[in-house]
Amino acid sequence: MAQVILVTFAGREKRMDILNHYVRRALDLGLIDEWHVWDLTRAESDHEWLNREFGPVRFMKAQAAYQKHGQLTPISPYRLKASITNDLHLALLPNDDPDYFYEIVIGGWNNTASAVRHLPRTELKNPDRDHVTPLWTSPTPSVLSPGKANDIVLSIEASGVLALFVNGVTVGAWSGLSLEKGAEIMLRGGWGGDLELPEVNTPIRRYIGDTSTPMPYWHAYAYYARHLKTFEDTVFLKCDDDIVYMDLEGLAGFIEFRRRHPQYFVVSANVINNGICAYLQQVAGSIPASVGEFENPPGGFGGTLWRSAEKATALHDYVLQLPKPDLPLPAAVMEWDQRQSINFIAWLGRDIQHLALGPCDDERAVTVDLPAFLNRKTAVYSGFTVSHLSFGPQEAGLNVDRLITAYHGLMEKVLKTA
Repeated sequence: MAQVILVTFAGREKRMDILNHYVRRALDLGLIDEWHVWDLTRAESDHEWLNREFGPVRFMKAQAAYQKHGQLTPISPYRLKASITNDLHLALLPNDDPDYFYEIVIGGWNNTASAVRHLPRTELKNPDRDHVTPLWTSPTPSVLSPGKANDIVLSIEASGVLALFVNGVTVGAWSGLSLEKGAEIMLRGGWGGDLELPEVNTPIRRYIGDTSTPMPYWHAYAYYARHLKTFEDTVFLKCDDDIVYMDLEGLAGFIEFRRRHPQYFVVSANVINNGICAYLQQVAGSIPASVGEFENPPGGFGGTLWRSAEKATALHDYVLQLPKPDLPLPAAVMEWDQRQSINFIAWLGRDIQHLALGPCDDERAVTVDLPAFLNRKTAVYSGFTVSHLSFGPQEAGLNVDRLITAYHGLMEKVLKTA
């Protein structure tokens, strides 16, 4: 059976903690096989939480900062397999020098040269090196191969010399570097060199995106499109980081429906606090008029629920007092041909050939533009319910802390019986 991969654009710790529990249980139950957590954080505290919580890095956009990766000691070389076209950067942080580090650039300057620098640790987060004179530079034409995972080995020889080998070739050997006590190793790409670590195959893994643009989500879709042969038989799920309830009993049915109905470009879960779903839920009688009026947003975008903290609060409070959060739609499957919010959707791996997106509004691309181009509809599946905490315009008037506390209590109750 084809694998199931959940993709999440992360992540705000306070909101994502509940999702973390649900997904780990789904992994334990074999409902999904992998969780790809795309680090698109803007707050350093959230980034550090992702580092601690979500496993090793598999992929880093060229703009990503240094990430911890391993150790080098006089008796233990540092080994790495790295898929990258140029500008592999290694930072060596000596264990006995808290103030400075050595930086090794492999295949810099469009894969024509390599260099070693000595820098204060305050420069770890600053990629600008125009003001720095290298300790060593040398031409290394085509040192990195674009067609394979490059074998990188750093070792401290018995004489104390630091030696670097790339794909079996000695790139450099340097004496006088203070590494007698070993060093922590950090790595990154740079200058157009996206870095992938193909040996990272843990069920939960991190992918570090580029947050220098307002809507960076297209990078993730483009990544999977470049790896079509790897993922063409996969069922992809994608969810927001603030999904605060997940009906694990309905998840298998959702995945199986997605697998068996290729005519739909994307299929949405039945989402609480989602404009289209709320409209359909009320049409079905699942949301009484006393909770509020939930119209079909014009063109499927925006609408009063999307803008209103009061409506979102009333809807969440109504759902939380139900014996089980379950708001059936008018039919088991509702075909759709307008835009819809993509809080929790599924697509087939074969369709990632169409997802080589450039800078764009990914929600419009996957629910409007691509379905129209391919003459395919989207759908909403009634039998799998999730709850989405909030949209941006709802934030100002929403008591987020109270709702998170309530959904955390629901999660603990649900997972004790799942």
